Amino acid sequence: MMSDKNETDKMEKEKIIIQTAEDYSKYFKVDTSQERNNLDKELEIMLTKLEEYGSLLDRTRGESRHTLESLVPQMYCHYQALQQSFQSIDNLEALVTHVKGDLEKLESNVAQAESDLGANQGFTSRMKPLFFLRDSHSAEPSTTQNVHYSPPEIFSAEDFFIQEATPTSSKSTNN
Repeated sequence: MMSDKNETDKMEKEKIIIQTAEDYSKYFKVDTSQERNNLDKELEIMLTKLEEYGSLLDRTRGESRHTLESLVPQMYCHYQALQQSFQSIDNLEALVTHVKGDLEKLESNVAQAESDLGANQGFTSRMKPLFFLRDSHSAEPSTTQNVHYSPPEIFSAEDFFIQEATPTSSKSTNN
């Protein structure tokens, strides 16, 4: 009996062990088909994006080559053409500065002349006879002073602008 009891206990233990092993084996059985399908989909999306990126790089290389071969030389030619304009602008700025200085000199000379000749003998009163006809009865103003005037040196526009060679025109200048 003891042997039967041992045998029964042994069989029961084996059943429990087998049952436990089967239960634990279920933990190790993993259904990866769903996860694999998700990974396959993600991998497919990544490959598509990689192909798109590769084609984008190819287009960019082609456009870069086009830019380097044609657009950069065109831009350089336009830049060279603008250099002449920049030089003309610089010359014009220098001319304006110079004219401003000459005008200030002339204004100071006119102010000095007006103060030397008196207020009634100003620049504008001297210019009137040039623009308006005088009456034959009007008397010329008498000046008792002998004022010496030396005109200031003024600019020459040719000094500020490069003379471009102009082709001789075939037009006649008969007037």
